[in-house]
Amino acid sequence: MTTADALAGRRILVTRPEGQADGLIHCLEAAGAAVLHRPTLQIVALAPALPAIPRVDWLVFTSPNAVRHGVGRLPTERRGDARVAAVGPGTATAARRQGLAVSAAPQSGGGADDLLAEAAFDAGAGARVLIIRGEGGRRRLPEALRERGATVDEWVVYRREVPSGGLAIPREWQARPLDCTIVTSTSGLSGLLGMAGSGALEWLQKSRLVTVSERIAMAAVRAGWDAPGIAAGADDQAITRAVCAALQRESDEQDRQGRTEGPRDDPGR
Repeated sequence: MTTADALAGRRILVTRPEGQADGLIHCLEAAGAAVLHRPTLQIVALAPALPAIPRVDWLVFTSPNAVRHGVGRLPTERRGDARVAAVGPGTATAARRQGLAVSAAPQSGGGADDLLAEAAFDAGAGARVLIIRGEGGRRRLPEALRERGATVDEWVVYRREVPSGGLAIPREWQARPLDCTIVTSTSGLSGLLGMAGSGALEWLQKSRLVTVSERIAMAAVRAGWDAPGIAAGADDQAITRAVCAALQRESDEQDRQGRTEGPRDDPGR
């Protein structure tokens, strides 16, 4: 939980796609922050044919978008007795909201390795797995499952695109320092870099960046951010807690630096 004034006076940029940022914005504003939403990705539904497979033991969803764009087009007879797995708690929540019983999902964090570490996810030799995912992305999950002896099919139901145009940062926002930039995917980070002009990029890089994985944080460091904060999960509450913690650490460091330097002598004396 965060207190109502934990982010009072803080200015935060959220880059999640349209329609997927409302919960996070609500959490940040409830903690007192001023929030600017500038999506750096848009999600486009695809309509590929479902792989012609005789049976499925596991349906694996790799993101809430995979749930959103896959479940409604998945024939009931294709689900059969298949168990459902999700790569993270946010994806699991999205699946349950669609009426699916989730048999395996990490309780925190998220990603291929976290799901593969779940004892309940026993997709091994002889198992038939259908991964429902977006276009592109990492290959860790299907490769690891094939190494375990599973037969893996993939169904790509959406793609990510960078919106046309720039970030369109309001003049009154860019006139003052930005406290925090929130990025939740490497694609979103790439979109942010592509949409920001040189002046906006310099303004962004002076803010504290908060993200949801070490991999995204490393990409942000390479792009010019210093010491990104990493949330314990990709859900709205975890990200909000990470923003609070990162900005509190920054304030504490500034206080310590101020005490160490002490008052400066007046050179005019």
